[in-house]
Amino acid sequence: MTFGQLITSTPGRRSGVSVWRQIADTLTTEIRDRAYADTGRLPGEIELSARFAVNRHTLRQAVAALQSEGLVRIEPGRGMFVQHELLDYALSRRTRFSENLLRQGLLPSKQLLTVREMPAPERAARELKLDKGAKVLMVETLDEANDAPIGLATAYYPALRFAGLLEMLAEGSRTTDILKHFGVQDYVREQSRITTQMPNDETARLLKQPSTRPLLCVECLDVDMDGTPIKYGETVFCGDRVQLVVNAGGEP
Repeated sequence: MTFGQLITSTPGRRSGVSVWRQIADTLTTEIRDRAYADTGRLPGEIELSARFAVNRHTLRQAVAALQSEGLVRIEPGRGMFVQHELLDYALSRRTRFSENLLRQGLLPSKQLLTVREMPAPERAARELKLDKGAKVLMVETLDEANDAPIGLATAYYPALRFAGLLEMLAEGSRTTDILKHFGVQDYVREQSRITTQMPNDETARLLKQPSTRPLLCVECLDVDMDGTPIKYGETVFCGDRVQLVVNAGGEP
Protein backbone atom coordinates (compact mmCIF):
# COMPACT_ATOMS: atom_id res chain seq x y z
CA MET A 1 0.00 0.00 0.00
CA THR A 2 1.39 3.42 -0.94
CA PHE A 3 1.54 6.43 1.36
CA GLY A 4 -1.26 8.05 -0.63
CA GLN A 5 -3.42 4.96 -0.21
CA LEU A 6 -2.76 5.01 3.54
CA ILE A 7 -4.08 8.55 3.77
CA THR A 8 -7.25 7.83 1.86
CA SER A 9 -8.09 4.35 3.20
CA THR A 10 -10.54 4.06 6.10
CA PRO A 11 -10.30 0.81 8.11
CA GLY A 12 -13.54 -0.98 8.93
CA ARG A 13 -14.85 -0.42 12.46
CA ARG A 14 -14.76 -3.25 15.02
CA SER A 15 -17.68 -3.66 17.40
CA GLY A 16 -16.89 -3.56 21.09
CA VAL A 17 -13.70 -1.50 20.59
CA SER A 18 -13.69 2.28 21.01
CA VAL A 19 -13.16 4.25 17.79
CA TRP A 20 -10.07 6.06 19.07
CA ARG A 21 -8.48 2.72 20.04
CA GLN A 22 -9.12 1.32 16.57
CA ILE A 23 -7.47 4.39 15.04
CA ALA A 24 -4.50 4.03 17.39
CA ASP A 25 -4.16 0.34 16.50
CA THR A 26 -4.24 1.10 12.77
CA LEU A 27 -1.58 3.80 13.06
CA THR A 28 0.53 1.56 15.31
CA THR A 29 0.54 -1.16 12.65
CA GLU A 30 1.48 1.34 9.96
CA ILE A 31 4.31 2.78 12.07
CA ARG A 32 5.73 -0.68 12.74
CA ASP A 33 5.41 -1.54 9.06
CA ARG A 34 7.52 1.60 8.36
CA ALA A 35 4.77 3.24 6.31
CA TYR A 36 6.15 6.66 7.31
CA ALA A 37 9.85 5.80 7.08
CA ASP A 38 10.62 8.22 4.23
CA THR A 39 9.84 11.39 6.19
CA GLY A 40 9.21 10.14 9.73
CA ARG A 41 6.18 12.45 9.80
CA LEU A 42 2.55 11.37 10.09
CA PRO A 43 -0.24 13.24 8.27
CA GLY A 44 -1.74 16.23 10.08
CA GLU A 45 -4.90 16.30 12.18
CA ILE A 46 -7.12 17.47 9.34
CA GLU A 47 -5.95 14.67 7.01
CA LEU A 48 -6.24 11.97 9.66
CA SER A 49 -9.64 13.18 10.86
CA ALA A 50 -10.93 13.05 7.28
CA ARG A 51 -9.36 9.66 6.63
CA PHE A 52 -10.95 8.04 9.69
CA ALA A 53 -14.16 10.10 9.46
CA VAL A 54 -13.92 11.28 13.07
CA ASN A 55 -13.78 14.62 14.85
CA ARG A 56 -10.52 16.02 16.21
CA HIS A 57 -11.37 15.09 19.81
CA THR A 58 -11.53 11.39 18.89
CA LEU A 59 -8.35 11.64 16.84
CA ARG A 60 -6.50 13.33 19.70
CA GLN A 61 -7.45 10.46 22.01
CA ALA A 62 -5.78 8.08 19.54
CA VAL A 63 -2.71 10.29 19.26
CA ALA A 64 -2.45 10.56 23.05
CA ALA A 65 -2.39 6.76 23.22
CA LEU A 66 0.42 6.60 20.66
CA GLN A 67 2.37 9.18 22.68
CA SER A 68 1.94 7.26 25.93
CA GLU A 69 3.16 4.11 24.19
CA GLY A 70 6.28 5.92 22.97
CA LEU A 71 5.45 5.55 19.28
CA VAL A 72 5.12 9.21 18.31
CA ARG A 73 6.13 12.65 19.52
CA ILE A 74 4.38 15.96 18.93
CA GLU A 75 6.50 18.96 18.00
CA PRO A 76 4.48 22.19 18.33
CA GLY A 77 4.30 24.01 15.04
CA ARG A 78 5.87 21.11 13.13
CA GLY A 79 3.59 18.09 13.47
CA MET A 80 3.57 14.48 14.63
CA PHE A 81 6.67 12.33 14.15
CA VAL A 82 7.53 8.67 14.58
CA GLN A 83 9.52 8.19 17.79
CA HIS A 84 12.50 6.11 16.72
CA GLU A 85 13.82 3.33 18.90
CA LEU A 86 16.59 4.66 21.12
CA LEU A 87 20.18 3.80 20.28
CA ASP A 88 22.17 2.38 23.20
CA TYR A 89 25.48 4.21 23.60
CA ALA A 90 27.71 2.35 26.05
CA LEU A 91 30.05 4.27 28.35
CA SER A 92 32.82 2.08 29.75
CA ARG A 93 36.59 1.92 29.99
CA ARG A 94 36.68 0.86 26.34
CA THR A 95 34.13 3.25 24.84
CA ARG A 96 34.42 3.17 21.04
CA PHE A 97 32.01 5.03 18.76
CA SER A 98 32.11 2.61 15.81
CA GLU A 99 31.86 -0.52 17.97
CA ASN A 100 28.88 0.90 19.86
CA LEU A 101 26.96 1.28 16.60
CA LEU A 102 28.13 -1.85 14.78
CA ARG A 103 27.00 -4.04 17.70
CA GLN A 104 23.46 -2.79 17.02
CA GLY A 105 23.60 -3.31 13.27
CA LEU A 106 24.03 0.41 12.58
CA LEU A 107 26.48 1.98 10.15
CA PRO A 108 28.75 4.52 11.90
CA SER A 109 30.05 7.60 10.11
CA LYS A 110 31.54 10.97 10.99
CA GLN A 111 31.53 14.31 9.22
CA LEU A 112 34.66 16.36 9.92
CA LEU A 113 33.42 19.90 10.64
CA THR A 114 36.33 21.84 12.16
CA VAL A 115 40.01 21.20 12.82
CA ARG A 116 42.47 23.72 14.20
CA GLU A 117 45.37 24.29 16.57
CA MET A 118 44.56 26.64 19.42
CA PRO A 119 45.44 27.53 23.02
CA ALA A 120 43.87 24.97 25.29
CA PRO A 121 40.56 26.04 26.90
CA GLU A 122 40.81 26.06 30.68
CA ARG A 123 38.88 22.83 31.17
CA ALA A 124 40.80 20.96 28.45
CA ALA A 125 44.16 22.15 29.83
CA ARG A 126 43.25 20.98 33.32
CA GLU A 127 42.04 17.55 32.20
CA LEU A 128 45.00 17.01 29.87
CA LYS A 129 47.45 18.27 32.55
CA LEU A 130 48.85 20.95 30.28
CA ASP A 131 50.54 24.20 31.27
CA LYS A 132 48.63 27.45 30.83
CA GLY A 133 48.89 28.62 27.23
CA ALA A 134 49.78 25.17 25.88
CA LYS A 135 48.38 24.36 22.45
CA VAL A 136 45.83 21.68 21.65
CA LEU A 137 44.47 20.24 18.42
CA MET A 138 40.71 20.73 18.33
CA VAL A 139 38.58 18.38 16.22
CA GLU A 140 34.83 18.80 15.80
CA THR A 141 32.77 16.05 14.15
CA LEU A 142 29.13 15.28 13.47
CA ASP A 143 28.55 11.68 14.54
CA GLU A 144 26.01 9.67 12.52
CA ALA A 145 24.20 6.33 12.62
CA ASN A 146 22.91 5.14 9.24
CA ASP A 147 23.58 8.68 7.95
CA ALA A 148 21.32 10.25 10.61
CA PRO A 149 22.97 12.66 13.09
CA ILE A 150 23.09 11.47 16.68
CA GLY A 151 25.78 13.62 18.26
CA LEU A 152 28.16 16.55 17.93
CA ALA A 153 31.64 15.82 19.30
CA THR A 154 34.53 18.14 20.14
CA ALA A 155 37.89 16.56 20.99
CA TYR A 156 41.13 18.16 22.23
CA TYR A 157 44.54 16.50 21.82
CA PRO A 158 47.90 17.78 23.17
CA ALA A 159 49.47 19.50 20.14
CA LEU A 160 53.05 18.75 21.15
CA ARG A 161 52.51 14.99 21.34
CA PHE A 162 50.28 14.67 18.27
CA ALA A 163 51.78 17.12 15.77
CA GLY A 164 50.43 16.16 12.34
CA LEU A 165 47.18 14.64 13.63
CA LEU A 166 45.00 17.26 11.95
CA GLU A 167 46.55 16.66 8.54
CA MET A 168 46.10 12.90 8.88
CA LEU A 169 42.44 13.37 9.82
CA ALA A 170 41.91 15.65 6.82
CA GLU A 171 43.35 12.91 4.60
CA GLY A 172 40.71 10.49 5.90
CA SER A 173 42.77 8.41 8.34
CA ARG A 174 40.90 6.78 11.24
CA THR A 175 41.53 8.18 14.70
CA THR A 176 42.58 4.78 16.08
CA ASP A 177 45.15 4.36 13.28
CA ILE A 178 46.45 7.90 13.83
CA LEU A 179 46.94 7.27 17.53
CA LYS A 180 48.87 4.08 16.75
CA HIS A 181 51.07 6.13 14.41
CA PHE A 182 51.96 8.24 17.44
CA GLY A 183 52.71 5.18 19.58
CA VAL A 184 49.34 4.86 21.33
CA GLN A 185 48.59 1.20 20.71
CA ASP A 186 45.58 1.20 23.02
CA TYR A 187 43.72 3.58 25.30
CA VAL A 188 40.92 3.55 27.87
CA ARG A 189 38.29 5.92 29.21
CA GLU A 190 39.45 7.40 32.50
CA GLN A 191 36.14 9.09 33.23
CA SER A 192 32.82 10.18 31.74
CA ARG A 193 30.72 12.98 33.19
CA ILE A 194 27.05 13.16 32.11
CA THR A 195 24.94 16.31 32.18
CA THR A 196 22.16 17.90 30.10
CA GLN A 197 21.84 21.19 28.26
CA MET A 198 19.72 22.98 25.69
CA PRO A 199 21.14 23.32 22.17
CA ASN A 200 21.95 26.62 20.53
CA ASP A 201 20.52 27.26 17.07
CA GLU A 202 23.59 25.96 15.20
CA THR A 203 23.76 22.73 17.21
CA ALA A 204 20.03 22.15 16.69
CA ARG A 205 20.50 22.69 12.95
CA LEU A 206 23.37 20.23 12.71
CA LEU A 207 21.53 17.60 14.74
CA LYS A 208 18.27 18.26 12.84
CA GLN A 209 16.23 18.73 15.98
CA PRO A 210 14.20 21.56 17.55
CA SER A 211 16.13 23.99 19.73
CA THR A 212 13.56 23.29 22.48
CA ARG A 213 14.63 19.66 22.91
CA PRO A 214 17.34 18.91 25.53
CA LEU A 215 20.65 17.23 24.76
CA LEU A 216 22.60 14.60 26.68
CA CYS A 217 26.15 15.81 27.31
CA VAL A 218 29.18 13.64 27.97
CA GLU A 219 32.55 15.05 29.02
CA CYS A 220 35.25 12.41 28.80
CA LEU A 221 38.95 11.85 29.34
CA ASP A 222 40.89 9.12 27.51
CA VAL A 223 44.33 7.99 28.67
CA ASP A 224 46.99 5.71 27.21
CA MET A 225 47.97 2.48 28.95
CA ASP A 226 50.48 4.39 31.09
CA GLY A 227 47.69 6.63 32.38
CA THR A 228 48.81 9.72 30.45
CA PRO A 229 45.90 11.83 29.13
CA ILE A 230 45.65 11.80 25.34
CA LYS A 231 42.19 13.30 24.67
CA TYR A 232 39.62 15.42 26.43
CA GLY A 233 36.24 15.36 24.72
CA GLU A 234 32.80 16.94 24.93
CA THR A 235 29.91 15.27 23.04
CA VAL A 236 26.26 16.30 22.93
CA PHE A 237 23.78 13.59 21.93
CA CYS A 238 20.20 13.87 20.67
CA GLY A 239 18.15 13.02 23.75
CA ASP A 240 15.33 11.40 21.75
CA ARG A 241 17.66 9.20 19.67
CA VAL A 242 20.31 8.07 22.16
CA GLN A 243 20.29 6.60 25.64
CA LEU A 244 23.55 6.34 27.57
CA VAL A 245 24.33 2.96 29.12
CA VAL A 246 26.95 3.05 31.89
CA ASN A 247 28.79 -0.23 32.33
CA ALA A 248 29.91 -0.45 35.96
CA GLY A 249 32.09 -3.44 35.15
CA GLY A 250 34.26 -1.37 32.87
CA GLU A 251 33.97 -3.52 29.73
CA PRO A 252 31.41 -3.19 26.86
